[in-house]
Amino acid sequence: MSENNSSLTYPVFKMLSTLNEPASRKEGRPIYDDQEVVEIRFSGNKQTVGVFPAHEQCEWGNDPVTQERVRLTYAQKYNEQYKKFKAGEAQAAHGTPLEELTFLTQGKRLELKALNIYTVESLAALDGNNLRMLGMGGRELKTQAQFYLDSASRNHDSSELAAENAALRKRLAELEQGKPAASKKGGKKASEPKPEPEVEDTTDTGEDAGADEGAGEVDADNPFADWEPEDIANWIRDTDPEFEIDGRWKKATLAEKAKELNDKIAAAKAKG
Repeated sequence: MSENNSSLTYPVFKMLSTLNEPASRKEGRPIYDDQEVVEIRFSGNKQTVGVFPAHEQCEWGNDPVTQERVRLTYAQKYNEQYKKFKAGEAQAAHGTPLEELTFLTQGKRLELKALNIYTVESLAALDGNNLRMLGMGGRELKTQAQFYLDSASRNHDSSELAAENAALRKRLAELEQGKPAASKKGGKKASEPKPEPEVEDTTDTGEDAGADEGAGEVDADNPFADWEPEDIANWIRDTDPEFEIDGRWKKATLAEKAKELNDKIAAAKAKG
């Protein structure tokens, strides 16, 4: 067994009172010092119990901000348990309680807890001599515990995927509302267009030459080719209220601008 496996260790913080012999001799009476310590028990091992000062270095780690190598104390390494200790809360083992394994009898659960095995993760992580402590059928219990964890993980992944797909379908539906519907020549959108300033006549009078370079024919592949200029302008305003329309634009330019906007919506839809 690797005692560094967090699933196999069960730390419990407590206050330990120790006799201060120098102070006791000086005062002529017993003087005790209170010290925060951690008891570390190991799953499948009833004999070994480690007792260490809570604020003594236990290993090296990386600072989450600077990424520099720093000394980690037991209180830092098992910080969740330490916080519960300071708050006066029960220091339950971290993981899935054995009660979730319905194939275990109550007697078997008590037997496992007597071996410092309190969670499904601890049972699944047992190996070597510590697994043999379970006796006959121990390997089967370990396999069943691992199967439970694997099944739970698959179900969780499936639930997350279903939620993501539902969110994607909702977004696609919202984007779909902004796409131009197929229409007959001269047809208008289903919704009533808002009153807007009239778009200048598309007939080229020769005045303000060069004001609209798109005064030619509309590309037949443009989805707005059969729309009236006013309908195109209204569609642009409804789709992107911040879009600025030049009053001098003729149908060809309006159709091109609308197509560009529609392509952006289609790209966002494809990206999901």
